[in-house]
Amino acid sequence: MLDTHLRTIGISVLYANQKNTEEINDILNYVDSRIDTYSICILQKGSISIHYDQEIHHFEENSVFIVSSFIPFNSSPVYSETFDLVMLTFASNMPIPLEFSNEFTQLITYYFGRKFYPIKNLPPEELVRMKAVIDLIHTYLDLDDQYAYRIDSIQALFKVFFYELVRIVSRYAQLIDEKPTVKKKLFMDFFLLVKQEFKVHRDLPFYSDQLFVTAKYLSEVVKVYYGASAKKLIEDIVIHESKYLLADQTIPIFEIASTLNFNDQSMFGKYFKNATGLSPKAYRDELEKKIIKPI
Repeated sequence: MLDTHLRTIGISVLYANQKNTEEINDILNYVDSRIDTYSICILQKGSISIHYDQEIHHFEENSVFIVSSFIPFNSSPVYSETFDLVMLTFASNMPIPLEFSNEFTQLITYYFGRKFYPIKNLPPEELVRMKAVIDLIHTYLDLDDQYAYRIDSIQALFKVFFYELVRIVSRYAQLIDEKPTVKKKLFMDFFLLVKQEFKVHRDLPFYSDQLFVTAKYLSEVVKVYYGASAKKLIEDIVIHESKYLLADQTIPIFEIASTLNFNDQSMFGKYFKNATGLSPKAYRDELEKKIIKPI
């Protein structure tokens, strides 16, 4: 089940191994369906292969890699028989303000706006330092909401983590100096545009018009990089968001329908059932029974 801290505070820490790989997939699905969301992954033991951005990336122990909502996933990860992974996931528009200096904000924008090779064989002392900060963040996340200065402490620790991350990336990461092909750039532009506009626009012609190509050509390009049609990609993102909202039992279904710009609850229900085989209420009921896990 997706960590509630990710919903309420915008940060979560997951300690993962071969026993809870489903929780890793929950996080990756969340990152894949949101906007401006990142997961910093530290692989302490074992190996993991992840297929994203049309490439298979293989990570060994002492690797650090960043999973971003700007890069689409193609399949679930493949793990070695035993592994230990720490994932710190956060949304850039998290509810708690961090108030970085302007200079440091520019650094963050620079590093997260670029593409780097994963950091492999990070020196042990660097790994220990990053892990220690994450452990402290996890400790404060798990404290009672009424604990004095809990949020202030999380803010301070997260800033420390960010300073460490940028320092490590600037020192050890190698920039990938690549120029995407015209087709790949079109796909990425479409992917990001859908994430920005899916709550208002679910029709393919809107996106093809915005990108100055025909709907047919756009679908052909998306099929190459996503493995499914452009219409299916739009639907997948809408359904991911629907499931995310339905997992919060306090939000009425009619309000979710309105948030996603459906004319009424009935139209939302038909759209959701056509894609998942369940009505929104049935999906929510199944979540309560813990028959299926929310994203």
